Amino acid sequence: MLGYSRQELLTMKVSDLQAPEMREQAVGVIRGELERHGDAPFETVDLHRSGRRILVEVTNTPIFDHGHKLVLSVARDVTERKRAAEALQQMHEQLAHANRVATMGQLTASIAHEIAQPIGAVYNRANAAINFLNRNPPDLEEVREAISRIADAADRAREIIVRIREQVKKAPPQKDCFDLNEAIEEVLLLANNAITKDAIAVQTGFAKGLPPVQGDRVQLQQVALNLILNAMEAMRSVDDRSRKLQITTQENEAGGVLVTVSDTGPGIPPETLERVFESFFTTKSSGMGIGLSICRSIVEAHGGSLRASANEPRGATFQFSLPGAAAGR
Repeated sequence: MLGYSRQELLTMKVSDLQAPEMREQAVGVIRGELERHGDAPFETVDLHRSGRRILVEVTNTPIFDHGHKLVLSVARDVTERKRAAEALQQMHEQLAHANRVATMGQLTASIAHEIAQPIGAVYNRANAAINFLNRNPPDLEEVREAISRIADAADRAREIIVRIREQVKKAPPQKDCFDLNEAIEEVLLLANNAITKDAIAVQTGFAKGLPPVQGDRVQLQQVALNLILNAMEAMRSVDDRSRKLQITTQENEAGGVLVTVSDTGPGIPPETLERVFESFFTTKSSGMGIGLSICRSIVEAHGGSLRASANEPRGATFQFSLPGAAAGR
């Protein structure tokens, strides 16, 4: 694997085979193996005789030979496997970003409405402030109040723009500790006008005192937003009953967080319950079939799970669970 002959290897130390920055780690691991009874595989970087760097997975097993405790090391070249995994991860991130941008495109009218409200408030309050200044004498208290309202409206517009930028920007995943309830509430604000337009009654039940979760806030918001929009789309054909969207959070048995999104749409046929998470499987005439697949990948990458079930008598429920921040570390 490294280009040396057996005789050459017999005259070399293990550290001679490794990249300089990895030598101290390797010596420490081997010494530890002599004191313990085996350990999980670890990765290091070895040097080919030509100087080429090779990513190696090493498994050490303590053995006894004529009363001496030794370490048997098995090394595998995982360079190509790692490259393939990194390429797959990069492709997944690109698909997730494309899906997020497409999702935000669906919310264009809702976003425009959300931004128009504070902009309209700024315009109205500014005109009011001018009128108060034109009085004789000027009503400075009313001017102060109008300017304060202008500042509040500007802050709200800025918050909306920040949320939109976070959703559409292309950035590496972040590992932050945050309140999932607050993150889902931000998603609902973005979708508020679309929810109103489709005459959907939203019921929320956010449990208090939930443990924080650790991960990429934007990616997990993408999961919640996808599930909410899917539920809304499923209910657009419903005209014989109320369109209800229920979103709840609660602490699960493992000390993490369970999020439930339920609707009163036509539901999911039992034979397609698991297939809805397959890449490019879709029941929509205009769907690409990657949204739910990406959602499951994101949740599983955060150490959680995503599943679907049918409601009685109609509708569908999607649930995803995430470990609490302490459990996720």
